[in-house]
Amino acid sequence: MLWVDQNAKDRAVGPDQPEHDAPYMRWPAKPAPAHELQFHELINILYRRSRMIVTIAVVGTMLAGVVGLVVSPKYTATVEVAVEPQEAVPGKRSFSPTEESPIDTQVTLLTSRDHLDRVLTNLTADPEFRAMMPGDDIAAGANGTDLSGDPASRPAATEKPADPMITDDVGSLSLGELVRRLKIWIGALGGRGGRSVLSAEQLERGLKVMQERRSRIITVSFTSKSPRQAAFVANRIVQLYVDSQNEQRRTNTSFELAKLDQRIAELKNDVDSAAAAMQKLTQQRIAGGQAGGSEGQGADVRLRELERETVVGRQLYADLLRRQKEVRGQQELVVPDVSIVSLAAPPDRPSSPNPILFILPAFIVFSICGSLLAVVLHRLDRRLRSERDVIDALGIPCIGLVPQLPRACTTRPYQYLKTQPFSAYAEAIRSVAATLQLPHTRVSKVVLISSSIPNEGKTTLAVSLAGYVAALGRRVLLVDLDFRQGSMLGNFDGKVEKAVLDLYLQNRPPAEFIQHIPDLAIDYLPMPRCRLDPLALLAGEQMPLLLRQLREGYDCVIIDGQPLLGITEARLLPAMVDKLLLVVKWGSTRREVAQNAINLLWESGCFDKEAHDLPAAVVTQVDLKQHARYRFGDVAELLVKYREYYSRSSEVQR
Repeated sequence: MLWVDQNAKDRAVGPDQPEHDAPYMRWPAKPAPAHELQFHELINILYRRSRMIVTIAVVGTMLAGVVGLVVSPKYTATVEVAVEPQEAVPGKRSFSPTEESPIDTQVTLLTSRDHLDRVLTNLTADPEFRAMMPGDDIAAGANGTDLSGDPASRPAATEKPADPMITDDVGSLSLGELVRRLKIWIGALGGRGGRSVLSAEQLERGLKVMQERRSRIITVSFTSKSPRQAAFVANRIVQLYVDSQNEQRRTNTSFELAKLDQRIAELKNDVDSAAAAMQKLTQQRIAGGQAGGSEGQGADVRLRELERETVVGRQLYADLLRRQKEVRGQQELVVPDVSIVSLAAPPDRPSSPNPILFILPAFIVFSICGSLLAVVLHRLDRRLRSERDVIDALGIPCIGLVPQLPRACTTRPYQYLKTQPFSAYAEAIRSVAATLQLPHTRVSKVVLISSSIPNEGKTTLAVSLAGYVAALGRRVLLVDLDFRQGSMLGNFDGKVEKAVLDLYLQNRPPAEFIQHIPDLAIDYLPMPRCRLDPLALLAGEQMPLLLRQLREGYDCVIIDGQPLLGITEARLLPAMVDKLLLVVKWGSTRREVAQNAINLLWESGCFDKEAHDLPAAVVTQVDLKQHARYRFGDVAELLVKYREYYSRSSEVQR
């Protein structure tokens, strides 16, 4: 009696189907319901795909490192500027230290387009800046050269880099350039710096101006591929701005002095005119005596007005003279609203992220991506690999896992059984034969070995099973009924002289067409390539009659049948045999393909039998090492896990 898993039996019986009708089947076969991924399953998936995950993590990390090396390192130089607006009124501040409006104004002016255009024009006309464009010189900064912007201390424009590894072609991505950049980043970890090149178009993008917390200090930073260029440009931006502020204040002061001089001259003329008019009016009154009436009163009113105008004019004249003196004093010492606190020096370390520091995060990120990919591939994988997969997908028992044969033995599996009788392959064949009860001599059995599609390993299994049962002393007949493949007698070093087709055409006894295979100690009924309609050969009474005759003459008849899908006549044979053995190729046969094959037989009415005569499945060509990584806990995993024990047992038996 076949071994039946009780859980598979419970799953096979549907809610509306009595248990006695199908004790371990569900027809038609349906996909197993999706279940949530358990933690131990997740661990098994990651363990099984560990090589792929590690490969993705390593390759991804290497690519991230290469990309990081391809991107040139950047340096940031910073200048500090203090904002201190001048006092509008002596002794009184024009703004509070925490007031942001004056600081925001300076930040806006520093980043204005007009100012940047002036800076770019100045840099383009500077010979030293033009010398920096094709290359850079590390030795200049390393030897203590002042790069703060002082023309007297600037290096000559014709100086060449002292480092032989540094070339003028900074944009080159040769192997030497990548090695140089790697040394830059490694040197950055130890406090050493490098250089790069700056293009004029990066002026606006590389500039960053911001207030330092809530103080009156503004930091002006510039980022470039060269430390010298970063410091040079940052200093030049601030110096030009301060110079423009000084020039603006001088211009404003000169304009104010000119306006004051003009106003003082006009006011002096007005005061002198008022004084002369008042003197003339006074003399007229003295010469004419004390005039009475309305005419005398009008002269008095006019005289008082002239006196007031003269006093006010003289007071305003004195104020303008005092203001003129103050402005001339300010002109001698013009103090702008901003002052440079500290100039920028060429930075020693890159300010851009160090790609070496991204190695561990990149490895973690790509490991997570590889793990997610492993889970996705597991979810998308519809191939059958274990006994449990076959039972869940097809609703029929799986009676064994047959390992792969060595490549040298694939054409002659019966010789491998003889030379390696205690191998995993031989043990699997013994298990299949025992489960099918083929070694027993009480009842003759006709076993049909088929598959869903070609190249699943059914012929190899049929030959191996026939050879093993024959080695037990039973009379075995191997029948080839694969009409499209032709005879497999070539594997036995023989020639096809008479075959099943001749038996049909000549209507003679089967014994005349059966050939003996001495190496296997079995009889063989071959099948050449058939040009007739195969359905005509199986639809009549000749095939059932032939099988009854063969059953009477042999203890076991093993039929190498045709694939079920795509071949019409393959549906007729299962109803004529005692047992159908469906071959499923490990890691190749998809769940849907095998289900369609079983459902096709069920719909054609081939299984109007008892439960113990229903088909069984065998998983063939199992890669034991790969199978063990799935951790199914079956015999195939144990053969790998305890291979030393089984190998010692084999040596003892030999």
